[in-house]
Amino acid sequence: MSKIKKPSSEELSAILFLAPIFIGFFIFILIPILFTVVLSFVDYNKVGPLNMDFVGLKNYINVFSDEQAMNGYLQSLYFSIIYVPVMLILSLLLAILINKSFYFRTATRTLIFMPYVSNVTAVAMVWSLIFDPLNGPINQLLELMGVSNPPLWFGGVNTSLISVIIVNVWINLAFQTIVFLAALQGVSKDLYESASIDGAGTWRKFISITVPSISPITFFLVITTLIGSFQNYAIVKLLTNGGPGTSSRVISLNIYEEAFTFNRYSFASAQAMLLFLVILIITLIQWKWQKKWAQN
Repeated sequence: MSKIKKPSSEELSAILFLAPIFIGFFIFILIPILFTVVLSFVDYNKVGPLNMDFVGLKNYINVFSDEQAMNGYLQSLYFSIIYVPVMLILSLLLAILINKSFYFRTATRTLIFMPYVSNVTAVAMVWSLIFDPLNGPINQLLELMGVSNPPLWFGGVNTSLISVIIVNVWINLAFQTIVFLAALQGVSKDLYESASIDGAGTWRKFISITVPSISPITFFLVITTLIGSFQNYAIVKLLTNGGPGTSSRVISLNIYEEAFTFNRYSFASAQAMLLFLVILIITLIQWKWQKKWAQN
């Protein structure tokens, strides 16, 4: 029998450095995910001892018959449909702008990144003042411009979710911008020079050179931005708490309250697993489309 090779000191050092990551992943991510899956198939929808009676798909069926839960999915889908394209378009335009040489470019990049590292509670307080329907600067400016009935923003049934999207875009715009900026700086300048010699204009260079060159990064950002759009509990909770009524009650907020306010843990777990499946299906469709697009 061959002797088991002892790991070298370098291998032991690598294991020691990686061990906390794997232990943390196992304890704080993998175990909670598996426990959520288990809870979604049992009857633990009350306060008291853990009830592990198997009920099959009952919790999932109840989700589809629950009007508030289905409204949460629709609100989240509406949020994503607006948030993702707006975020990607604005971040790309901003990246193109700050990729050019101008005075205070470094300071501008720093200012762009500041909202991303700001405390979300402080951001929510500031934007609540900005969008105050009575004394907020936005509505005061609109009144000066002749708008007699300015929006209620966070307090309006038709404007609450849009207002939350605006704030969420402002907070997270920096990350996508920095990634796009890195991708733009990786595009060879020789390609642009060759296109200029051939008489290509700015728009033609953008369509024929920039877009294909940054397509892998664009696909990455589409996926991460889409996933992030469903992780909007904190900003919705702080700005509107799902109101007025249920006009901004996204599914992440609904899952949290079902579990930790109404103690319907299994019902909340079923909603969470369905949300995971929705994101997974959308991601797989995008992945398949991206592979076909790359082959063409």
